Amino acid sequence: METLNNMSARSLQYYVIGRQWASDLEFFRIETAFLHRLLEDYFVGLLNEMHLQQLKHAGLNLFYLEKDETELSKMLDEQIKQLELMAEDVIPENCEELAGKQAQLENRVANLMHKYRSVKKEIFELVENVMNVK
Repeated sequence: METLNNMSARSLQYYVIGRQWASDLEFFRIETAFLHRLLEDYFVGLLNEMHLQQLKHAGLNLFYLEKDETELSKMLDEQIKQLELMAEDVIPENCEELAGKQAQLENRVANLMHKYRSVKKEIFELVENVMNVK
């Protein structure tokens, strides 16, 4: 995209940050696939009475995490698309609207990453407990 320099510095910054978040979300999807695989690999051990409730809880948390990621990804794609259209002078730059959406995205990205770390820790501890029983 060669016309990015037609945008204000703030909008350009939003674009760069948005692309970084998109990259972070792609990594997040790779890691959540790994967490699913981890649960699948130790599924039999997790089915015992001692771990079953924890497995249900971790699985539900992982489901909601992925749901949040999907919603956030759509919002981020819309923001990036809008910034690209502004850069190409297809639509006018609206700094107030961009700032509001950017703040909302920033909050959602931070919350998602916090929840992700918590769920990852929960799953790792659960699997570690099963591994130690063997």
